[in-house]
Amino acid sequence: MKNLLKIFCLAAIVASCDDVEPTVFNGEDPSNATLLSFSSDVYSLPVERDANGITTITFTSSTLSSSDRVFNIEVIAGTANAATYNVPASVTIPAGGYVGTMDITGQDNNLVDEEIKDFTIRIPDSNFGNESLGFTEAQIRVYEVCPLLSEFTGSYTASATESMFTDPVIFDDSNVTLSVGANAYERVFDINPYPGYVGSSRTVKINFQCDYLNLGGTVRTGLRCNDDGDKQFTWGPVDTGDRAPYNTEDDSVINVNFIENTTSACGYGPNQSSFTLTKN
Repeated sequence: MKNLLKIFCLAAIVASCDDVEPTVFNGEDPSNATLLSFSSDVYSLPVERDANGITTITFTSSTLSSSDRVFNIEVIAGTANAATYNVPASVTIPAGGYVGTMDITGQDNNLVDEEIKDFTIRIPDSNFGNESLGFTEAQIRVYEVCPLLSEFTGSYTASATESMFTDPVIFDDSNVTLSVGANAYERVFDINPYPGYVGSSRTVKINFQCDYLNLGGTVRTGLRCNDDGDKQFTWGPVDTGDRAPYNTEDDSVINVNFIENTTSACGYGPNQSSFTLTKN
């Protein structure tokens, strides 16, 4: 097996391992640089069967302003039918605040099913000046859901069920906390992948659909090989037919299938792997 190296400089959106003067992205001092970004490059828009759905999009600034900051939103068509979603024309970061939010709504209209379809939102370049930019474009994934009849939140033990390697394992048995994500059908938890090789935790999203669940997006683990450049082990959702089932009335055990190493880093994979969350 090739040598696996820790990555220390991938967590930031704008990152460098060079020995340079750091840029300050924080605080009230107007001399500090401003970083603007969506909180994620992927969001989920679950739509209840024969009903509606909603998801909250967050846009952040690392510095304060004495006036409202308004950013226009542009929609780029994708595989989702335009009749299944509504997007506000803009998002506002209020004066004296770091965060602006907007709600994207969805409607079934007999056009949404278990197959995930998508569209993209974008803040045009004309909205920006000299700020540093993170995610100014985000994919919105539209799919059908059914009501959750259990909470699927709280303290769980996360255990690797199947993975590419025995060493490094995807994670040790760990206590994690499931909480509601950007919408009522998303759960998130933080965990340190490949312990001993990666030094920080990553956020994992789980999306509940009708009878099945899947990862809610990619997880960039920070693990790579020394001759692979910046290509790192990344986890991703499985295909529709490979999703794990769940019982909406029983949140005691949650099984999750996912694709390990979607990028084929180090010449391995991709591989379908799995983990289990057991309620404490």
